[in-house]
Order: sequence, then C-alpha cells, then structure tokens
Amino acid sequence: MRRISLKNCPYCGCSKIYVSPSKTLWQKISVVFLLRLVRCHVCMRRHFRPIFLPAAENPARNTPRKAADVVSFKTKEKRPA
Repeated sequence: MRRISLKNCPYCGCSKIYVSPSKTLWQKISVVFLLRLVRCHVCMRRHFRPIFLPAAENPARNTPRKAADVVSFKTKEKRPA
C-alpha cells in the first residue's frame, strides 16, 4: 500500500517531489479522495500527496529535443534526382 505524505518523501525524507502520471484505474480514482500520485526524485518511489499541496512538474519531461533528432528529420526529406 502506498503511503501518504504531506511535505517530504515518507521513504527517504527528501523534499524533491514531482508529479507522477497515474497508470491504473485505482490511481486515477485517487482524485476523488483529493490525493495526487507523486514521485520522489532521489529514491524514485511513488506515494500519494494531498492535491492542495503544490508539487513540481517532472523536469525530465520538459527537456527540448536533441539537435540530432532535428538533423535526422531534415535528411529524410526527398531530394531531387
């Protein structure tokens, strides 16, 4: 069973907490009980936190695309024969 924490991670005590996407129906239903699923950045464990407490978005999800991805896209364009 997942733990509920107010400020820090209940497993390691770290304050680096990020919002985690819900994967199962039971995790999505937690919104009815005013709980949000969050993940600790240090120990990578997930736990529930009240919705009214702020939690940062995961910075790994907001990284810009690499330049290599853009270059490979440009090479796929058709060139005249």
